[in-house]
Amino acid sequence: MFDLSVTHIIKGAKINRSYNALAMILGMDESFGQHEIFFGRLPPEDHTYRIEIFLPPALARPLPIERTLFKHPAIDPPSERLLALRRANAYILHLSWADDYIDTILSDMEDGIIREDGST
Repeated sequence: MFDLSVTHIIKGAKINRSYNALAMILGMDESFGQHEIFFGRLPPEDHTYRIEIFLPPALARPLPIERTLFKHPAIDPPSERLLALRRANAYILHLSWADDYIDTILSDMEDGIIREDGST
């Protein structure tokens, strides 16, 4: 199901709010940005997630892992809603193979095969 009312949470300057931020080690942040890893909430734990990746278990080390995200009184924790939306997007992109198709298009644009103006 689509979450049509999520845009107001990240629209404009709100995109830089703490609930839309995560600190990760180098490599993990890139994989998260490319929808290769995702966070699945573990109920009923408060801000505890199972971090998973779309790779066979032998290649996915150290994932999957379970982590509780730190809370601070002055900083909002990551939004469960936004993490769930990213998880859904990751599944859609992975299972439809759209992620590979998008990567090919972006690579072709970088190589000059496809021009940004649409001409080839």
